[in-house]
Amino acid sequence: MKIKLIRSFSAAHHLPHYDGPCHELHGHTWKAVFIMEGPVQPDGMVCDFKVIKKLLDSYLPDHQLLNDLLENPTAENLAQYLFDKITPALAEKNLILKTLEIWESENAAAILER
Repeated sequence: MKIKLIRSFSAAHHLPHYDGPCHELHGHTWKAVFIMEGPVQPDGMVCDFKVIKKLLDSYLPDHQLLNDLLENPTAENLAQYLFDKITPALAEKNLILKTLEIWESENAAAILER
């Protein structure tokens, strides 16, 4: 069964290889949409949402400068970075991260699917 959680975080970045205003330091309230898959447990849940929210939030770079994590922190590169970091932690909970959407605005997102 698949479950979905939506989390948000605020972070700043600048795009060093971009010729335009995004080359300058600016921030976003990012939205991360996680779609995970796992078996339904005897308690009727794939996993307690409270537990997964805490786990996911521990990996989100809230109030951080994304350039400290990635040389070129585009939405696409951030999606790959978070997917790679979070996948092993979810595996320990018997969950597979199927899709990660990273929204930098209400109109623009990078989507990574497994």
